[in-house]
Amino acid sequence: MKSLRLMALGLAAMVFSSAATAQGFDLRRLFFGGGLSVNTVSGSDDGSGFQAFGGYNFPAIARNFYVDAEAGFMDTGKLEVRCPQGICDAKAKGPWANGVLRYLVTPSVELIGRAGVDFGDDDGLMVGIGAGYIIGAHLKVRFELVQRDDVSSIQFNVVVYPW
Repeated sequence: MKSLRLMALGLAAMVFSSAATAQGFDLRRLFFGGGLSVNTVSGSDDGSGFQAFGGYNFPAIARNFYVDAEAGFMDTGKLEVRCPQGICDAKAKGPWANGVLRYLVTPSVELIGRAGVDFGDDDGLMVGIGAGYIIGAHLKVRFELVQRDDVSSIQFNVVVYPW
């Protein structure tokens, strides 16, 4: 399974780097972000966690449609799960990589869809939907629902375009 994850990560890196090269890499399209999340695993209490990520947004693929490549790290925080011994502590963390599709509804509001792979403790596919509010050229906030194999997250993130 580990070799499959490494192959998937390598393939994603090749695809995204080839696309960035073909489009002409623009440093101003790089972004960084992070935020807080409320995470749930079936049969557990909610845990408060965090995520940090970076990415690159490509030029529009159609009117008001954009594609981003994102990679990051997430940590669910401490979760209490029912187990044969009673209540056990659980935690999931690790890196992930996603493709993100954004649709600008208005100049300040965007709808977000994501799909990708989690390479950490909850390895496997991950998908999500959400919305973002663009505060200015260098700052936006996002609210998303993200589902991994075992972990469901409600996330609030801040995204910064530093250049």
